[in-house]
Amino acid sequence: MVHKLLAFASIPYTILLTVLSLLPQVGPSNMPSNSDKVFHTIAYFIFTIVWYLFFTYKNKISTKKAIIITVIYAIVFGIIIEILQHTLTQYRQADINDVIANTLGAILAVLIIKLVLKINVKYN
Repeated sequence: MVHKLLAFASIPYTILLTVLSLLPQVGPSNMPSNSDKVFHTIAYFIFTIVWYLFFTYKNKISTKKAIIITVIYAIVFGIIIEILQHTLTQYRQADINDVIANTLGAILAVLIIKLVLKINVKYN
């Protein structure tokens, strides 16, 4: 049941992130320059967490392997999205800073995951 719930969270979240990344940008036009990088970081932080939980549920794979797979998946997914923005849309452009923000979100998620695991070991 939980695995299905995690799949239900990770797959739709990935689809939602893809769609939002390829649609024209909406929102206030008076946002500070590069403020979208915060949204990229948050989006890929969540992306990494939900996929990590999906991969590690019921210890299907080790924590270390799940972290490596999830981070690689997040980085590659982010790069593919940037390529699609460049090739499929005329209203979006590829940006290396977006890839960096996406990667930062994935790394921050891993740091939080490791911290939570360390706390769990300490108190269990």
